[in-house]
Amino acid sequence: MEPAAEAEIDFSEVYAMDRIAFNGRILNFCRVFVAIVSGCAAGIMGITGLGGFVAFLVSTLLLSCGLFLKVSCEPKPFFKKPEDIWFEGITQALMSYILFWTLFYDIVHIY
Repeated sequence: MEPAAEAEIDFSEVYAMDRIAFNGRILNFCRVFVAIVSGCAAGIMGITGLGGFVAFLVSTLLLSCGLFLKVSCEPKPFFKKPEDIWFEGITQALMSYILFWTLFYDIVHIY
């Protein structure tokens, strides 16, 4: 083979799908963990109504911003789509947040 033919190969769009899937699982784990911790904190502090949902959005946004900075503002090589770092696993995290938010609010402020 000629060296010029090898130089023309572009590997910039070649991804290890097992690594991308692993990153997605870790992202979901982190997002749910942060949601549980922030749900516990919101319940203990007695946050109710829309303030609780704002607390969830703020904690999720902080996690996403931190991860975005961790990947040097270039999430494409690490995730299937660049927007996955912002939206992947939000519904799972929201359900976990609501569960722990209401649980800890009930434990601290009702009982």
